[in-house]
Amino acid sequence: MSTTERVVRGAAAQALESPVRLSSLAISTSGEDLGFLKSRFKEANWGLYVAGTCREAMAQLSQIRVPVILSECQLPDGTWKDMLSQLAPILERPRLIVFSRHADERLWAEVLNFGAFDLLATPFREDELVFTIGSAWLDWKGEREHHLQYTHA
Repeated sequence: MSTTERVVRGAAAQALESPVRLSSLAISTSGEDLGFLKSRFKEANWGLYVAGTCREAMAQLSQIRVPVILSECQLPDGTWKDMLSQLAPILERPRLIVFSRHADERLWAEVLNFGAFDLLATPFREDELVFTIGSAWLDWKGEREHHLQYTHA
């Protein structure tokens, strides 16, 4: 087994086996993409909140806390960049994963350079989806534990 395969399996296993139920927010108007996400999240016993616009997402985020957000690239009232800028002031900021049917190297570079966590192509590949969400959760969890360590020291 390669190092990459071990990392993929390790991140996914930690997220799947966590005693804390992983919850995410999906922002999309695509019934196909949301259907796939709902199905996979249900299988993994993860929680999934859904919003169709940036405004709906921010309203939900004022009520809930999630470590991972999956956002369609283009939304009815903005883009993933708008979501990223609205997330900036949040303490323990959720990791933003962007998804698009038009994912390419240019968009991937842009997503990473602007500070989002990663880019996924749709239709989703289950292994890539689980790995990316697991990795984003581990990254968020690590930052949270680091922050808690220094605020309680």
